[in-house]
Amino acid sequence: MRGISYRFTIFLITLAVAAAILSAGCTGASPEGQTEPAVTVSPTETQSVGINQVSVASAVTLGKMHGIMMEAIEEALAYPVLNSTEEKRDYETKISEFDTLADQFASETGPENPQNANIKDGFEVILVKKAKLTDDAETFFTTYESEGVITKEDVAAFEESVDDFTSVFGPFTKNYFDMVSKEESGSNIHARPALALLAMHGDIMEGIEEAFGYVLLGKTEEKDDFSQNMQYFDDAGKALVATGYLNKPENTEKLAAYNAMMQAKKDMQAAASEMFNQYESKNDVTNIDVIKFEIAVDNLTTAYDALLEEVLKEL
Repeated sequence: MRGISYRFTIFLITLAVAAAILSAGCTGASPEGQTEPAVTVSPTETQSVGINQVSVASAVTLGKMHGIMMEAIEEALAYPVLNSTEEKRDYETKISEFDTLADQFASETGPENPQNANIKDGFEVILVKKAKLTDDAETFFTTYESEGVITKEDVAAFEESVDDFTSVFGPFTKNYFDMVSKEESGSNIHARPALALLAMHGDIMEGIEEAFGYVLLGKTEEKDDFSQNMQYFDDAGKALVATGYLNKPENTEKLAAYNAMMQAKKDMQAAASEMFNQYESKNDVTNIDVIKFEIAVDNLTTAYDALLEEVLKEL
């Protein structure tokens, strides 16, 4: 991340105002004016879907899509905050990766199979919401690039579309993981650990967003949510260790990668605490504290990717 310009202060002000407007929509309630219901695939629908059609491969693809899109959203917000075109390029790259994986997921779920109609319908809703999100991001970018400022209206529209998208995609992904054929996943000891790691990615990314939300909005519940998501991540990590998977002799490299990831997570939390302390004592954050946090986030993401790659190459 580059140094933060005066636009960071402008962003804090406009995002805080927009967040106040949107706060009701961030409590988990449906956004006002939303006409279509949030479509998910629940475990009770497994029989109609046909459990053999819910493959490990398609679940991994979906999990990758979820993680990539969460990262893309962060890059979109970071672009005007840091005044870095590199962030915009990273956002565009991740959106392209998402689209490629979306085509792959559609192919892997067998759209021609009538038993998979509910999956197909739910996924199409996600793609519609993703298109709205990217449209609002482009409006967000265009105003920033032409006027050099971030408008309240554009921030509000983008944040609302992000909330609308994630409120559907998150549950869809979790429920889809729950529907993976036990027979298929049981035949490959690396399948369940891979899905567990993909789910952990969502916890850590949501926690990182909450950390920024706290110093941007000053709401203590954001800080509490950050801590809660860190605990979710830790609990999931302990559950993975408890399976004995990482202690197998052939998984020595995976165990080392796991330990590196957990250390990077601790370093990120320490950087977040420094940022929080600065905010609480000065009601502001310095460039140094934000950059240190961003570097720690990047290091954690790198360590996570290394572990996931070690597991996925076995599938």
